[in-house]
Amino acid sequence: MASVDDKDIGFLTLVRHSPYAAEIYVMGVLPQYHRHGLGTQLLEHAERSLAADGVEYLQVKTLSASRQDEGYERTRAFYLASGFRPLEEFSNLWGPENPVLQMVKVIRLAPEG
Repeated sequence: MASVDDKDIGFLTLVRHSPYAAEIYVMGVLPQYHRHGLGTQLLEHAERSLAADGVEYLQVKTLSASRQDEGYERTRAFYLASGFRPLEEFSNLWGPENPVLQMVKVIRLAPEG
């Protein structure tokens, strides 16, 4: 959870699929706080926690570029800039009107010191 002046402005939830893999289930930051580094901070915190627990892979599912949406275009750009790479598109996972792009990232534990 990210907060400013006791007001919650962002959050990230995870799902563990195995001892080695997790998924960002939902992540959101209030629009007026976009482009302030909060999403990056939430993601980095989650990655550190997962890496310390032995998780090696993190995935996220988002709306595919095959359906035009300006908001999700920015979402995909954020994940690409954060090291995620497109893996697979699913045309019916969320229904035919919402094609899904699965993106993945290798998590590496930062060296101590």
